[in-house]
Order: sequence, then C-alpha cells, then structure tokens
Amino acid sequence: MPGGDYRLVVPGLTTWAVTLLILYGPRWSVWPVIGGGALICAIAVLAILRVRVTWTAVSLVVIASGMATVTAGAMALRLETAAVHPLAEADGKARIAGVIRDDAMTLGSASSRVRIRIDVTEMAGLTVAPATAELTGPSETWAELSVGQPFSALVRVRPPRRGELLVARLSAVSAPHLSGRPPPHQRLATFIRQRLQQISARALGVDAAGLLPGLVLGDTSGLDADVRTDFRTAGLTHLVAVSGANFAIVCGAVVLAVRMLGASPRVTVVVGAIVVVSFVILVRPSPSVLRAAMMGLIGLLALVRSRRAQALPALGSAVVIGLLWWPELAADPGFALSVIATAGLVLWSAPVRDRLRGWGVPPGLAELTAMALVAQLITAPVVAMISGRFSVVGLAANIAVAPVVGLIAIGGTAAAVVGALGGADGLGAVCAELMIRALAPELWWMLTCARVLGRQSWAAITVPSGAVGALAVTMVTACALGAVGVVWQHWRRE
Repeated sequence: MPGGDYRLVVPGLTTWAVTLLILYGPRWSVWPVIGGGALICAIAVLAILRVRVTWTAVSLVVIASGMATVTAGAMALRLETAAVHPLAEADGKARIAGVIRDDAMTLGSASSRVRIRIDVTEMAGLTVAPATAELTGPSETWAELSVGQPFSALVRVRPPRRGELLVARLSAVSAPHLSGRPPPHQRLATFIRQRLQQISARALGVDAAGLLPGLVLGDTSGLDADVRTDFRTAGLTHLVAVSGANFAIVCGAVVLAVRMLGASPRVTVVVGAIVVVSFVILVRPSPSVLRAAMMGLIGLLALVRSRRAQALPALGSAVVIGLLWWPELAADPGFALSVIATAGLVLWSAPVRDRLRGWGVPPGLAELTAMALVAQLITAPVVAMISGRFSVVGLAANIAVAPVVGLIAIGGTAAAVVGALGGADGLGAVCAELMIRALAPELWWMLTCARVLGRQSWAAITVPSGAVGALAVTMVTACALGAVGVVWQHWRRE
C-alpha cells in the first residue's frame, strides 16, 4: 500500500459502518453500540493505567470504540428528535408551513410530479421544531420554487421509509401558498443560475446551452434527454453533477490566484473560506460537493497553521464530519463514489503516472491517463454493484475530455459571476456571452466524445448487480490490465 497518513481511516470507517447499521438495522441497536463502545473504552483505559498494555497496542481499539459511541449517541439524539416531533404522530392530512431546502427533482423522465426536501416549521398553525421532510407534488405548482422559499400547504402525511431520518413523507394536496421571499443569498444564487441559463441560450446551440449550466453549477434542468443518455452510457455523468473535482478546480484556482498576488496565509484562508461557502450555496449542497467543501476547509485550516495539508487526513475528517452532520450520506451512492474516487486518486494516481512515464508515455498524457484510469478502475466495481452496468468506453471518454474539463469549469464559473452584474443586456452579460462563446469548441468536443462513444452498441454492458457484479468487474478489469501491460512491454522491447 502506498505511503500516507492513515490515522483517520479507522474513525472514518467506524463512523460510516455504525451509521449504516443504525439506519438500516433495528433502531434499538443504537443502545448496544453506545454501551459496548463505552465499555471497551473504559476497559482499555483501565488496562493502560495499570501498565498492562501500551497505548500503541490498544489505540485502534480505543479510537474505533470511541467513534462508535459518539456516532451512535448522535444518531440516538436524531432518532429521538424525529420520534417525538408532532408531524411523526400525524395521520391523514395536515396543514404545514416550511422552507424549501433543495431544488425540485422530477420523479422519472416522463413524470409530472417532483420531489423536494423541506424543513417543516409549523403544523396546524403552531410553531414546531424545524424538521426535515420530503414532499412530492405536481411539477406545475412546485417545480419553480426557489431554495429558501417559505410556504404553506395542505399535505397528506406518511411515515418515512427504512433508512431515512426524515420526520415524515408528505404528498401535496393543495398548491403552495408563498409566505415570504427566500433569504438574500439564496435569491442571489437562484438569480445567477437563471442568468447563466439565459446567456448560454443566446451564445450556444441547444445541446451546449443545456450542458454548460450542468457542468458549471450542476443545473441539469435544460439538459436534453439524448445528451443525458449519451453522458451516462459514456461514463461521464459525474461531470454534470458538480463533482468534487469541479469544486477543487474552481476553488483551487481562486486560492492560487490570491497566493500569486502576494496575499498572506491568513488572507488566503479568509478568501478561500468565502469562496468555499459561496460555491456550495451556488451549486447546492450535493454529497460530493459537501465532501469536497469540508476537505477544502480543513486544508485551509492547515494552511493558516503553516502545515502542509495532507489529503488522506482531510478526506477522513470530511467523512467523519459529513456523516455526523448528515447521516443519510452514508447510504448515498454519490457520496460513496466521491470518497472512493478521491482515496484512489490520492493513493494510486502518482504510482500509476510514474509507471506510465517509465513505459515511455509523455508526461502530460501520463498524468491525464493515470487520473482517469485510477478513477475509472476504483469506482467501476461500485457502479456495477449499484446499477448493474459497466461502461466499456468510460476510460477512453474520461481521458478524451480531461483536457477541457478545467477550462470549462473555470471559464464557466467566471462567466456565471460576471453575467450576473448588471441587466440582461448590460456590460456584464455581454462579457459573459463572449466568455461562453469562447468555450464553444470545448463544449463541442465534450458533446462529440459523449455522442460518438456513448452511442456504440457495446458502450455499456449489463452485469449482475450487487457483490457478484462488483467481483466480476474487478476480475475482468484486472485481467485486462495485465494483458495490456504484457502487450505494452512486448511492444517496447521490440
């Protein structure tokens, strides 16, 4: 295993495992975990005090049991809060007031209904403790509500599903009655997203205009269904979900620019923190963005203390903090894939790059190939396990589009900010339109790669879902890599 600081691997894995156990296991399991973890910690501490064992010998046990106790305790508080909430005891219909928490998501490609996360703040006219619920309703009345929008409505109450920490699942009976405006920062974020859509529609063709907001801000509302299918088949869907890579590119570029201007570490940290928070608000807090944001903030804290940010400790810290703050991330495929891909890149991209350069591959191509290869290989078994599909062209597609991803992310984000300055036909919008037009060749290249590779009949194959599919993909990939290595070495010798 490559060298690195693995001290936060055990806390991260323990937090993840305990969260999944309590989410999907019997709810009473929280108490044995708390009691067992506390007991093991006490025994280990007592053994150390009596000099029977050293801290080195029992450190992993103490850390794992301590994190299990903390995680289970946090989950117990959340479960108790949800259980005693008035909405959890409601049956039938109820009038509620709340705040929109996230953008509406369509329930299937041909559905006329949407799903929205909300925070319930009132029930039957009485103020209640804010609690998260999921609401479904007709798209014509609910799809356009902005994040942060307060509203009231008559709903039908149902209990949450297994594995959810929601207080209830709600189905809208009436249209929403708006009771105010979203907070200023959410209004600004919505305005920037809408303005980018408008300018993109003026500057680009239909497919590219729908793609750019997805690549930059994760806004796929204008993405054509055929383009969406091509990206999914070609293994490029992560590009329109504002992955941690997009986040790192944009925020890293700003921090680097500030440092190059001669700013001190403390000023850089302040600017970086503002960028991190602003970007999260702008693109909405998806699992991969939250994980990347937490890693970025931890890295900034290391910078202000004049310490070199370590990727693995930052990733471990992000996992622990993220799961304690938002436990449902433990079962989110996007969060799992983001963490696994990041860990794989940290551990294996440099060794693979060096091996490729040793085989005579040019440095730039070796860097791009190593990152795409590691990300594809490390996540392919997980994707197969979840979806039952394996993208044959995923590696080639990701290598082909890699040179333009950074340009689109930085240029598109800058255009989104500049375009929000002034009116729809003002100087800011004109400058943003020119910037977006300059990205047209890069967007054409990405669309072409997705179209050519994604529409091949053999581009994606069906594999068994679950552990069997993951094992099959792992074995086939290992054999293919071995064969490619043998052929390359033979060709090099000749």
